[in-house]
Amino acid sequence: MTIQATEFDYLLKVFLRLSALVTPQLDMSDPTYIENWRSKFTPSQQRRGLESALGDLAEDGFELSLEERRKIDETMRSEGLMTLSELQVRHGKRIKRLLKKKKLVHEEDAIALKGMLDFDLLDDQEAEIATRLIDTFGS
Repeated sequence: MTIQATEFDYLLKVFLRLSALVTPQLDMSDPTYIENWRSKFTPSQQRRGLESALGDLAEDGFELSLEERRKIDETMRSEGLMTLSELQVRHGKRIKRLLKKKKLVHEEDAIALKGMLDFDLLDDQEAEIATRLIDTFGS
């Protein structure tokens, strides 16, 4: 999932709210944490980090029950934010593009494919392609 500069603030808000609902034990909503994070990284690095974090969150959401995902989606929708289901679809499209291209350029792409493999979210053919891409990445 590519994050444009114009959507960064919105997607950061989505991430913070969704992470509180999906993984409440990891509270990252402290404003000083966010400001410290922003001061350490360039805008490009921030976008790549947020892309990775949103991908992880989308994958974590697959471990939740259907009822838990529905409740989270309802909460997000009521707050006017992207739902977990919408995030999972967006992340899935990124994975499909990577598998179709059959080439990894960025480490974040390899990490995203590894996450999908770890959660067993790919069919056998996709898993084979992903494994090959990860194994040959960087060589």
